[in-house]
Amino acid sequence: MRSVRIWFTKKDTAKYISHLDLTRCLIRAFRRTDIPLWYTEGFNPHPHLVFGLSLPLGVEGENEILDIRLDDESYPDERVISELNRVTVPGIEFLKIDAPFQKPLFITSGLYEMTISSNNDENIRNTILEKINSKNIIIHKKTKKGEIKEINVSEHLTELEVLKESESELQFSFILPAGNDFTINPIQFKDALISDFSPEKISWSIVRKKLLVKDGTEFR
Repeated sequence: MRSVRIWFTKKDTAKYISHLDLTRCLIRAFRRTDIPLWYTEGFNPHPHLVFGLSLPLGVEGENEILDIRLDDESYPDERVISELNRVTVPGIEFLKIDAPFQKPLFITSGLYEMTISSNNDENIRNTILEKINSKNIIIHKKTKKGEIKEINVSEHLTELEVLKESESELQFSFILPAGNDFTINPIQFKDALISDFSPEKISWSIVRKKLLVKDGTEFR
């Protein structure tokens, strides 16, 4: 038995597949291949599948992570990728495979890219930029105890960079906490930015570019 880490994308319509449904989808995909997936022992054997960090519904991912165990250590890595891409669903593409280097619990944050588009309404762009510069972007997050806590996203937002700015579009990258200890959903951040406008006036997209560890380097 050997452990391997698979990198994949989750885009387009696949961004609307929940984490639970994604797990079920991939289990069915593995069953349609000849990949010798390792199963747990006991009364209810199940395949060993561990994700790096689940994606919020509606957010795309360019470098998502899946750890599996192969029962046959000699099974070729390139065959794993080709077999999975043969049976995958639209929007999910398997990119590469490697030996795991870090444990998923080392993940502390995510690098995201957000694009907000409007119908040439300069007021929308200016309002969003003003909110970002105000350093006071408030969201409400439910704690593990079920309590509602007010959080200023600006206090946890780092390395924000405007990538594209025009009358109809604003695109920027940023880092938010994303891990087992503390996570800020980028969807909530987006909602706080566009809360002053009706949904009909705005379209948006969010892509998680990579996962990061405590020192700011990419999770491997």
